Amino acid sequence: MGVSFKALLHKYNAGECTPEEKAIIESWYDQLELPDLEELTDDQLLEIELLIPHLPTKQRNRLPWMSVAAAVAVLVIAGGYFWYHFRNVPERQPVAVTQHDAPPGSNKAVLTLANGQHIILEDAMEGELAQQGGIIIKKKAEGELNYSGEEIPDDEAPVMINTVSTPRGGQHHLVLADGTQVWLNAASSVTYPVAFKGGERAVEITGEAFFEVAQRADQPFRVVCKGQRIDVLGTHFNVNAYPDEPVIKTTLLQGAVRVTADGGESAVLKPGQQAILNNLQHVKVSAVDPEVAIDWKEGDFIFKNETLPDIMRKVSRWYDVDVDYGHYSHSTLTFSGEISRSRNLSVVLKMLESTAAVKFTVKNNHITIADQ
Repeated sequence: MGVSFKALLHKYNAGECTPEEKAIIESWYDQLELPDLEELTDDQLLEIELLIPHLPTKQRNRLPWMSVAAAVAVLVIAGGYFWYHFRNVPERQPVAVTQHDAPPGSNKAVLTLANGQHIILEDAMEGELAQQGGIIIKKKAEGELNYSGEEIPDDEAPVMINTVSTPRGGQHHLVLADGTQVWLNAASSVTYPVAFKGGERAVEITGEAFFEVAQRADQPFRVVCKGQRIDVLGTHFNVNAYPDEPVIKTTLLQGAVRVTADGGESAVLKPGQQAILNNLQHVKVSAVDPEVAIDWKEGDFIFKNETLPDIMRKVSRWYDVDVDYGHYSHSTLTFSGEISRSRNLSVVLKMLESTAAVKFTVKNNHITIADQ
């Protein structure tokens, strides 16, 4: 793809092409085959992706893979709406990175056993990692941590507690002894007993986690985090309780939960509702799109009217980078859009740059934000 053709792509996206130039672009796109995309750079892919909303309907729909994982970047500023479509090209491995870029996060975490031993899970071999009481801890082929077996009956034996923690740039999936599944986002942790005894199943989290709770009517499940607790019987829900976030968000996808603030205020959620707990210990419930709350679990960033600081906190945790906001630390610019978390940092930042007059400079895992 030569320079002149790239310039032509720019003109097409800007609506400045002559009829002859439009015919060249549309003819080229109509002949484009999936394997051709493997040879293109991220910059060139973004140029092609920008074509999609402008193409005739027939051409826009001719490649079914273009609709597999959609990404739309929208800037809402001064009443204006600017739409850029980053409809996903096929999943691509991150390209080599330099000091001016950063790779996406990956599956990595540390397991801390009851005796204080630390196991780095990404380095551990598949199979049995440890045995505590009658519970066997295994690492599955796909990296999942799994607890199975029966606890040896002994009412006087101390409860053995384990913790799985992820660093910035990490995530992990584990299955507790009762069958409850837990997904941890970056810079998060879950602390839990090896086996659940007594009248309840209680775990504690920091950061962000998604739960699919195994039903046990006689043993309700409880999640404790900064400033609140969540009581459930059997349900799917997400909790965002990072210490650097201004509020705690609990989002229900299935079942029912009761969110209770440390100050005593509480609310029962229905599917599709989110409870927001602020620093004053007030609980506010509203209807939301739950898919936005679990975008990280599905491998995406989905932004809906989020400010630049909101977005950059997520970016910082996933790419393990620090951010210098400059005068954007309290920016009210809002963005909506979607892009895969498997893309390199530079691709995400280019998407944001294309929708606003901001410029990102990356060097040695540090992002600086300035005016373009």
